[in-house]
Amino acid sequence: MNTLEFMPITLESRAVIMPFLAQEEFAISDIIFGNLYIWRVAREISYAISYDTLLLQTKYANKDPYFFFPIGAGDKAQALKALESYVKEQGFVLHFESLESKNLPLLQRLFPNLKTMARQERFDYVYSISELIALSGRKYHKKKNHLNQFLQTYSGQWHYEPISQQNIPAIITAANQWLATHPAPTKDLQLENQGIQEALQAYVSLDLRGGVVYVNDEIAAFSFGEVMNDKMVVIHIEKAAPHITGAYQIINQQLLANAFSAFVYANREEDLGIEGLRRAKKSYNPVFMVEKYAML
Repeated sequence: MNTLEFMPITLESRAVIMPFLAQEEFAISDIIFGNLYIWRVAREISYAISYDTLLLQTKYANKDPYFFFPIGAGDKAQALKALESYVKEQGFVLHFESLESKNLPLLQRLFPNLKTMARQERFDYVYSISELIALSGRKYHKKKNHLNQFLQTYSGQWHYEPISQQNIPAIITAANQWLATHPAPTKDLQLENQGIQEALQAYVSLDLRGGVVYVNDEIAAFSFGEVMNDKMVVIHIEKAAPHITGAYQIINQQLLANAFSAFVYANREEDLGIEGLRRAKKSYNPVFMVEKYAML
C-alpha cells in the first residue's frame, strides 16, 4: 500500500495538480487551484499522490484535518484505503468535506460507519453569465437600478480594463486601503487580503482572469476568477469601494462581459452561513446550487 506524504501547496504545485483536475468533471469551487493557492495562507492545505489520484488535505489551527474526495482517473478505492491507513497512523478521525453527491456511494460502501450530512452553508451558488451581463427582467430590477445609478452618476468618468502587470500594484494598494478603513477588519478579512495579494503577484502563473473599474482614474472595484471547465468559471474575489453605489454591480457585469462571456455559468462560491452574504448571493438569482456533503 502506498505510503502517503502530504506536501504544502505552493505555486510550483500547480504543474502537478492541474493535470489531475483536468481528468475530472467537477463543479465544486473548493478544489480549483486558485482557491487552494489563495486560502493556503489561512489554513494548511497540502496534497499527496496515491494510486494515480490526487489527495487534498486541509487543516485549521488546533483541529484535525479533513480531506476531499480523490481526484483523477486512478484507483480511487485504493487511494481511499491508503488514506484510511494514513489517518490511523496519524491518530486522526477520518473526515471528508465538500463532497459532491456522486462521490457518496463509494465512500458509503468503504466507510459504512461514517455519517453523511449536507453542508448547506458550503453549497456553491451558480449563475447564468448571460443573465448577469444583461440584468433583464423583474428579478434583476434592484441590481439594474444600482447599475444604472452608477452609470448615470459617473457618466464619462469611469472605465474598465483587464488586470495586468501594470495595474496590479495599484490594485494591491486599493485593497490594503479598503481593509484599513473597514469598520470590522476581522482576522479572516486580513487573511483574505493576504491571499489576494499573493494571487495577484502570481497572476500570470495562476492563469487568472480579472478586471478593474476606475472612476476618475481611481480604482472603484476589482474582481478576478479562473476557468473551471468549458462551461463554468469560478469568481474568486470581488472587491469594491464601499462609498461608490453600484460599484459591485458594475464590476460583476464588466468582468463577465469582458473576460468570461464565452462561458455559460459563473460559480460564485459559498455563503459560509453568513446571513448577509447569503442574502447578497441569493439576490443575484442563482440558477442552481452545487450541493456539498460531509462524512465524519
